[in-house]
Amino acid sequence: MSQLLHAPGFAALDGGRAVETRLIGGRWQAVAWEPAADRRRVLTDLPHGVDLSEIEPDGGHVWWFDADTGGAGRWRRQPFTAGPAAEALTGLPRGRAYGLAFDRSGATAALALGVGDTTLLYAGAPGGPARLLGTAPGYLGLADLSPDGALLALAGRPDGPDAVLLRPADPAGEPLTLPGGPGLRLWPIEFHPETGELLLVTARGEHYGVATWRPGRGLRHHPGLGFASEITVGWYGGGRGVLVQHEHAGRSRLLRAELDGPPPEPVPLPGGTVHDLSCAPDGTLHCLWSREAVPPRTLAFRPGGPPADPAPHRPGGVRRTERWTERPYGRVHSFLATPDGPGPWPTLFLVHGGPATHDRDSYDPTVDTLVRAGHAVVRTNYRGSTGYGARWQHDWGHRVGLAQAEDLAAVRAALVAEGVAEAGRTGLCGISWGGYLTLLALGLHPDLWSLGMAVHPIADYPAAYRATTPALRATDRQLFGGTPEQVPERYRRASPLTYVERVRAPVLLVASRTDERCPAEQVERYARALGGVGAPHELVWVDGGHRSRRAGDHASVLAAQLRFARRVWRSP
Repeated sequence: MSQLLHAPGFAALDGGRAVETRLIGGRWQAVAWEPAADRRRVLTDLPHGVDLSEIEPDGGHVWWFDADTGGAGRWRRQPFTAGPAAEALTGLPRGRAYGLAFDRSGATAALALGVGDTTLLYAGAPGGPARLLGTAPGYLGLADLSPDGALLALAGRPDGPDAVLLRPADPAGEPLTLPGGPGLRLWPIEFHPETGELLLVTARGEHYGVATWRPGRGLRHHPGLGFASEITVGWYGGGRGVLVQHEHAGRSRLLRAELDGPPPEPVPLPGGTVHDLSCAPDGTLHCLWSREAVPPRTLAFRPGGPPADPAPHRPGGVRRTERWTERPYGRVHSFLATPDGPGPWPTLFLVHGGPATHDRDSYDPTVDTLVRAGHAVVRTNYRGSTGYGARWQHDWGHRVGLAQAEDLAAVRAALVAEGVAEAGRTGLCGISWGGYLTLLALGLHPDLWSLGMAVHPIADYPAAYRATTPALRATDRQLFGGTPEQVPERYRRASPLTYVERVRAPVLLVASRTDERCPAEQVERYARALGGVGAPHELVWVDGGHRSRRAGDHASVLAAQLRFARRVWRSP
């Protein structure tokens, strides 16, 4: 069958059953998988696709989220062996999925839903009526449910007073909070399946680490597991064993450790990036993995066994290197792909979104498509990106967008001086927050960029803040240090609309009427402003919301970008 969106999710009590999200007929769908026989059944056939699916601990039923293109929907429950789907818990409102978890036996399910500006918490027996446990303003993500079903672990703002909320499943119980602060950020991960000990990721100063919590003992840090950049962690191998995934400079590594035991041991990996990771009940790891020249595939292996065997690199035509651009505040890391032969080339910066993510040594078909069309392609991990430490991610003084545009300009200058980038044909292309940086840089530095393509962007930051989801408003408050009402000048300086009169490069805008994250109205307003100042532009409307679950939608956007670049730059 075709490619995976996530690593398979295994039934905790039956390793012979798992659920996958696979691309079927151009749409992501939920698929039941029996690993021993390698037999699969496609469970869903939704026109908009499915990108969230889970399996109950006994493997009897699969849950999948039936969402519209705006992201709102309901959880549905379907027999693993096929059959009609029904409401997973009855009586639930439509909302955004903020998390789902089961107790150890599968007798109780808990979930969080975003409805308007509120998070609603529910629990109940699968297939039975939902019981409202409580509500909270804004966004809370459900990390896990304790094995006895008595306690929910919820994630708030990592450095806030409610970084971790421990909520009893009994509505009469008293919640407990684990606070973060200026020198401490906390992320709850999962409960131990036997003891109920909660595993957390911490950030103290510039170091990331692992902590545990249990009732009556409080939070305990484990100093033997310290890292200079972001990690995630999970229980592994029984006892107090854990598996750590460490992200640094665009590459992943895995380490196995015992809490308070000897130093962690590396798990052999063939370089590249682990996009997702799951563990079967027998201890086999399933990594959804890729590297720049190898498309995503699942590597299944056990730590201590033979190293995972990567497929050979795809044939050439694309030359891949990296650059580190020196700046007073640090080195800016970029992945560079060029055609074979001498430069300079017309150069496109593919600007990642987030900003709390990073470009990686991972396969991106867009890169190959653009390079084979004659372009150099640059993917830069500007300040604010993860994978380079806490200072790189956070210490740029609330200069949202401005610091990142400076980094892109510095990398451009270095590549022009090196003879890689053609000075008169350098452009920007990005999705979501990457589209935002594209528009902002076109206005901030109009002499540098001769083309911009922004897909589902933020174009008017104050307006986008007011209309977006609670989770993204919380992210913006962290980035800016407040709301548009509290720090209006920061939002004004960061908004592409502020600089629209300075834009000279042709601009391609791609937007969706059902985009909840970067709403269409503010993109439309920016397009009108471009027209008002005579800036050449094109506005393309697409279906599928902010992140379509249909491959055809992504292909049509890429085709529009290629046509636009070819027309503007008169490239072959």
